[in-house]
Amino acid sequence: SSEGSGYVYGDGSLTGWINENAYNPFDLNPEAPGNVWSPHRGDAAVYLGQRAATRLAKKGGVDLPEEMMPEHPKMHAASHVPHAQCLKKIQAAMKDPKTEPQARKIYETIGVYMGYAIAQYCEYLPIKNVLILGRVTTGHGGNIMMEWAKKVLVADFPELSDIKFHTPSEHMKRVGQCVAAAALPELK
Repeated sequence: SSEGSGYVYGDGSLTGWINENAYNPFDLNPEAPGNVWSPHRGDAAVYLGQRAATRLAKKGGVDLPEEMMPEHPKMHAASHVPHAQCLKKIQAAMKDPKTEPQARKIYETIGVYMGYAIAQYCEYLPIKNVLILGRVTTGHGGNIMMEWAKKVLVADFPELSDIKFHTPSEHMKRVGQCVAAAALPELK
């Protein structure tokens, strides 16, 4: 429901930590969406994770109950539960041939955001590979996100177009961040 990252040295060794990028400034517009855990607006978390999908669900034509509408107070609270429930509705809309053409625009939009975020991160990190995890990437939507992120890199940042995208199995996508954190070496 947020954004985390880790960095691997050029020799393939791990740095030993995972960074929380949820609070990285991404959209500097003073009217950008807010983040419940941050006093700032336009944080990466509201553009690249589960909350990005749920914020776009209404525009993506997903049939939502009132409590899942983007402007509802529950959708601006710390709990991830309503976002997880909303994401299930988005994923169901992606499986329905009648609603898929509009719902896919949610993932296309997040993919565009992701492409620009990667380009922004390349200003200070030499990125060669990106591993995509998280519930929002489950199903065909994750492939759409990566496809559109690549399109952004090719069109607007051709010098970054050789960045490779990787994604694990469907199960690992949903729990991957937890597994990655648990696999880090013990600090002494």
